[in-house]
Amino acid sequence: MTYMRKLILLVFCKAMLFGGLVIAFLALMAEDHIYFRGVFIGASLAGLGGYLIWTDFIAPRFGIKTWED
Repeated sequence: MTYMRKLILLVFCKAMLFGGLVIAFLALMAEDHIYFRGVFIGASLAGLGGYLIWTDFIAPRFGIKTWED
């Protein structure tokens, strides 16, 4: 049960990370002008997804303590 929960969490976190990066990239590459709201939203989403991947998967694998431990 725990394995499936971790797998679903990993899938959602990866989607948040890559989706946020795509949103930020598209907002930066707009033709007329840069949409800073889109850049902020995309960067926030990517940052949250990257943070969750770090604290739940990468840091425990290498034995790195986070503030949640």
